[in-house]
Amino acid sequence: MNNSVQINVEDALDNLLANIPNLNVYKTNRVGAKLFPSATISASVGGQLLGNYTGVYEVAVTIDYSDTAAKISQEDFDAEYCLIFEAFYSETPPLFTKIQNNITDTKVYTARITGQTPTIRTDKRAWQRGLKMSLICTPSELDDGLRSLNFSQIQNSMYVAVI
Repeated sequence: MNNSVQINVEDALDNLLANIPNLNVYKTNRVGAKLFPSATISASVGGQLLGNYTGVYEVAVTIDYSDTAAKISQEDFDAEYCLIFEAFYSETPPLFTKIQNNITDTKVYTARITGQTPTIRTDKRAWQRGLKMSLICTPSELDDGLRSLNFSQIQNSMYVAVI
């Protein structure tokens, strides 16, 4: 199946959260009411990197976790949020490998957690906390000339050859 990079990334992150019990995961194309506890995944494709027509894009991702403040304490909410964070963060395999293993038609070069938003209590009596990620990827499984590049820290000199 050949979906957009945005949909592929959201689906892959959804798969990584599948093992968290009682968590309702929603993606940006979902409309309507959401059941607590929930995680909403939103990916947006930025501009092309390395120049025009390269097919290499930066994808910004936010994952917003919410639960009702009427039924859960902040300590329990934070503990459940840690399960979400742990689904993405580990030394091995790295995050980009975890995402890549769940996508067939997008090549993920890098993925990193870039920040978190604090726990807040909204007017709707809900705890909310967010996680931000940044990915660099190409939207095709076909060899586009950049597929063989290694964007790891070891070989950052490959950026120069493309520019």
